[in-house]
Amino acid sequence: MKIYFRYILKELVQPFLFGIAAFSAIWLGVDTLFRLAEIYATWDISVWLLLELFALSLPQVIVFTFPMATLLGTILGYSRLTGDNEITALRAGGFSMRKLIVPALLIGLVTSLGAIGINEFVVPWANHRYARHVHRIETGEELPRSQSDFFLTPLDGEYDGPDFVLYAREFDADTGEMTGVILQEFREGRPHLLIEAEGALWRNEDWEFYGGRMYELRPGERLPQMEFDEYVIRADLGDPEAMAELDRDPDEMNLRDLAGYIQALREQGREALEERVLWHQNLAIPFASFIFALLAAPLGLGQQRGGSSATGMGLSVVIIFIYYGIMTVADVLGTQGTIPPWLGAWLQNLVFLTLGLILIYRTGK
Repeated sequence: MKIYFRYILKELVQPFLFGIAAFSAIWLGVDTLFRLAEIYATWDISVWLLLELFALSLPQVIVFTFPMATLLGTILGYSRLTGDNEITALRAGGFSMRKLIVPALLIGLVTSLGAIGINEFVVPWANHRYARHVHRIETGEELPRSQSDFFLTPLDGEYDGPDFVLYAREFDADTGEMTGVILQEFREGRPHLLIEAEGALWRNEDWEFYGGRMYELRPGERLPQMEFDEYVIRADLGDPEAMAELDRDPDEMNLRDLAGYIQALREQGREALEERVLWHQNLAIPFASFIFALLAAPLGLGQQRGGSSATGMGLSVVIIFIYYGIMTVADVLGTQGTIPPWLGAWLQNLVFLTLGLILIYRTGK
């Protein structure tokens, strides 16, 4: 790594870390801490449990603050280099403006990938554990593992489609019982068998369906095969414990689980617009770090000598306000179906990506 690259990288990392601390403190102060203070004042919980709830809130906060920190760190870092005439010296040494922007883009890319990883592997677990703790605090009981309208759709990696689609009107993981059950099995990626039953019981490590009928599925046809009083199915649904863990709220799912949940909803005739917007947002929001680096680098390089940190902070706040304002409007439009769900999640990124590319083009001229 060349000396100039390391030097600029160092100048950007310091304000980036400051941005993480500053924006996380703001986010926690206006939302999380008030919520936890209310829980602590209302319910008799230990300080250790309160600290655990605080720690479980951090992953989601970090994902949201990474883009803000990237924006602030890039503007402040390049503004300082410009104000001290170091950018002028580098330009005189033959370095182009576009070349000087590369360190910021590297930070933005690494931050985006890191945020996607946190959002995929840490946030769903933390949100689920947080929900379980809060439910136990407020009710004195564990989070119920029985529910109405239970869906389960594991994916078949070989054929890039569902392995089966299970629906139960009522599901109780504690008793190992389902009622109003519909099971659609797939073979080589295509519907193969449909089972409708009054219910199913978990017995001897198998699901035993009762009071039902079975249909063979062919293109455009549903052929009756048999009626049964009791029938042990072949599909590996998993035990009640595993099924209860798989069924979570959308904000407790990773991308793969959420995609399966969306597919199950759409197979039941529902558009699942809100869930589809959320799936794309789980990528769009972390990727905003790279977009902000692309936008902030030419803004920082374009600062006039003597520009203060307060100016960079103010500019960052204005950009963040506009970004999240567009995101809120696009979210509503995508959820209502006015625009496609993917556009409802990515619209603000596309706007700022276009603006960033225009600024980089003008800076390089």
